[in-house]
Amino acid sequence: MKNLPFGLLNSNEIYTTSWRINEACKLSVTGDGFIVTLCSNIDQANVDLTKGLGKSLNSDFTPLLLAQDQARDNAFIGFRDYASSFSHSSDSVMATAGRNLTGIVEAAGNTIHSLGYTAETAKVNSLIASLSAPAALKDIETIGATKWYEELKTSQDQFENLYKSKIDTESAIDLPLIKESKGRITKYLRALMSYIDINGELDPAKFGAINSKVDEILTEITAIARARETRKGNVLKKTEEAPV
Repeated sequence: MKNLPFGLLNSNEIYTTSWRINEACKLSVTGDGFIVTLCSNIDQANVDLTKGLGKSLNSDFTPLLLAQDQARDNAFIGFRDYASSFSHSSDSVMATAGRNLTGIVEAAGNTIHSLGYTAETAKVNSLIASLSAPAALKDIETIGATKWYEELKTSQDQFENLYKSKIDTESAIDLPLIKESKGRITKYLRALMSYIDINGELDPAKFGAINSKVDEILTEITAIARARETRKGNVLKKTEEAPV
């Protein structure tokens, strides 16, 4: 049976995950009455969740997040293009440094700035971690990219802090409609995932593609949620270990 750590997901992630799985099912599996019924119920629960969150989902955070995300995108693109510009330098040392850094960016993804908020955040964190290695830092210094590197880290921190404030605001909203709709989404989505998982084994010709797609969606959102919990744990650990 497919597992999803619902307890680690915030409201937006529950909404997005269930919506993505629903849409994938509608495109891949047609004519299955059980799936149609489950998808319909999940859709309605998502509508209710959106209503319950109300202002929080369309709040003052929206323009702030857009602006901060754009700043992060600009920092990423600036670093990417700056490093790439040295890849064919006549100076062999700079050319090697430029190619090394370009390779790190390519491993993370040249177009991660076009991803959604949570996916981009995970990718940029991975990129920064790779760039923080001693060899990468030396290459950054070699081509004079320290300013772009620091801007990327700063813009990422500022975006994450702002997004956390949005999540905290949503979590503070205690409305019956939110709790009830999230409960329904969880109930029906568990049933839908289990049904797809079982039929993926029994009838791979019909359910193989959707089974793989659901696995892909679950892997992505689970990685994001667990990475966030790990960062929270590291922050707490540092706080507890700080000298007084």
